[in-house]
Amino acid sequence: MLNLEIRGIVSAMATCLTPAGEINPEATIQLCDFLIERGVNALFPIGTTGEGFLLKTSERKALAEIIVEAVAGRVPVIIQTGAMSTALTVELTRHAQTIGADAAGIITPYFYSFDDLSLRRHFLEVAQAVPDFPLFLYNFPANARNAISPKLLADLHEKAPNIVGLKNSDGDLTVFQDFVEMGDFIVLNGHDGLMLPALAIGSKGQVSGNSTAFPEPFVALYQAWQKGDIDEARSHQRFINRLRDATMDTRYLAVVKRALEWRGIPAGPVRSPQRELTPDEERTYRRKLEKLGLL
Repeated sequence: MLNLEIRGIVSAMATCLTPAGEINPEATIQLCDFLIERGVNALFPIGTTGEGFLLKTSERKALAEIIVEAVAGRVPVIIQTGAMSTALTVELTRHAQTIGADAAGIITPYFYSFDDLSLRRHFLEVAQAVPDFPLFLYNFPANARNAISPKLLADLHEKAPNIVGLKNSDGDLTVFQDFVEMGDFIVLNGHDGLMLPALAIGSKGQVSGNSTAFPEPFVALYQAWQKGDIDEARSHQRFINRLRDATMDTRYLAVVKRALEWRGIPAGPVRSPQRELTPDEERTYRRKLEKLGLL
């Protein structure tokens, strides 16, 4: 299990809700099929794009169960289990292992500032609770406030071999390269605007929020990279940059859910305090996507 291989496009899934704001099992299954059929290589639910930090613990567990069952081993599923407390992170990570997920992704504890000693203790406690379960740490200091340094990651990987990878969303390619230089480690890029540069310096794949509604350009870029066609890959990266502009790079998660609805998947409302788009915003957003040929 610790020899898990993750490569290519890892779609950061949106969380499909009913009009009343509850988890929508049918739409969730539909989204899993939609992404797999369009060539994504793995799924990363219940993270930033998935509003994971706005869901109740019971909802997070129920959603993880629905996704693992729906995917049925067709692609790896990395459940985002990070939470503010170590105890809840351990609980959710054990649950992910129990239900048959392929791995867990763990954001740093957030809101409070933590030094490396605190983060080291936190991640080691989680890793030691599931010693035979692969873990990907999730570095997103712009949102979570706390950063994972290359030095800390190297220390954690040495002490806990089941920490096998990292999703890095800080947008600093110099730091990203330091992570890549660790060698036997799966480093995934989480900044869509840097997908091609990250691949060039050793990224194993792209964890993308935009790909949950529009997986095709990301899959196409990765396939071009695999073929060694750099010109084609550059063309896809330029298109992705225009897509990021259209979606405001998923700053408002409502843009992802509206796009999914326009593509036939009833993703439902966002969870408060996220807000819906205004009618003017929705019209502008749709026009931009239509201009890109995505709708």
